[in-house]
Amino acid sequence: MNYSNMKTQTQPTTQRKKKKSGFTLIEVIAVLVLLGILAAIAVPKYIDMAASARDKAIDAGISEMNGREALTWGNAMLAAGGWAADALPSDTNLNVGIGTDYNWDVVPSLVAPFGSLSFQGSAPVALTREAATAISPANWHR
Repeated sequence: MNYSNMKTQTQPTTQRKKKKSGFTLIEVIAVLVLLGILAAIAVPKYIDMAASARDKAIDAGISEMNGREALTWGNAMLAAGGWAADALPSDTNLNVGIGTDYNWDVVPSLVAPFGSLSFQGSAPVALTREAATAISPANWHR
């Protein structure tokens, strides 16, 4: 057997290659850019969501007031004397206690605006009221 034509195998070197661990600078920058983009999108959405929730809470408070107005009007229609005329909006004839998160400031007058409604210290929203008639209760709206 001719061993001269065989390639000699190289002996493994005593020095081993060191394994690199960690992230490269480009990977770190890419992650920071992605986080920046997500933050730029998420923060305004969160702020808009909080304002939208306050708006919906005001709408819910107005709906509650309309329900109570309809109940007061219905009770007046069923009373012995019946409905006579539109009553002034007040805490007593609407029994408004819609929760401690709401603040309703009533203006005792039949001239708009009739007051304001705020939710958890937000800016008050001016309310107007369409008068009750013999065929429909009063209606509150912004």
